[in-house]
Amino acid sequence: YCGLLFRHEGWPLCIHEKIVVQLASIDWRILKPGDFYLQVVPYLKKSPRIVLKCLAKDKHNVEEVVIPEVSYTSIFTLEWLSTFNGERMGIALENCLLTTDDKIFRVPWDKVVNPEFINKPKIIENDIISPEITEE
Repeated sequence: YCGLLFRHEGWPLCIHEKIVVQLASIDWRILKPGDFYLQVVPYLKKSPRIVLKCLAKDKHNVEEVVIPEVSYTSIFTLEWLSTFNGERMGIALENCLLTTDDKIFRVPWDKVVNPEFINKPKIIENDIISPEITEE
């Protein structure tokens, strides 16, 4: 994304006021089949890890999968989730839970991984045209 301005400058950790990578657990009862969320968790005395959490097959517990550090650079892609789904048994994951202070949003992964950009203002005859918002 070199040279582009993100509409939501916190992407991919957040999208405007919605948090994508959680710092605390989400109540498991909110999870539905196909839902998941990402959380940063402590790991011994080493660097924190990112885990994916989803509803377990029994639908009464949370499955927690540690994301290997080598895949951190590709987490926010459609291919990453597709590969992840191909390696696991059960219902395919498709909706990421995003949070705000008081709400939880169920967002399709393709909406999370495709950030919106702001076009740089164009100068025409010394007049500045306001930036446009684009989706890619």
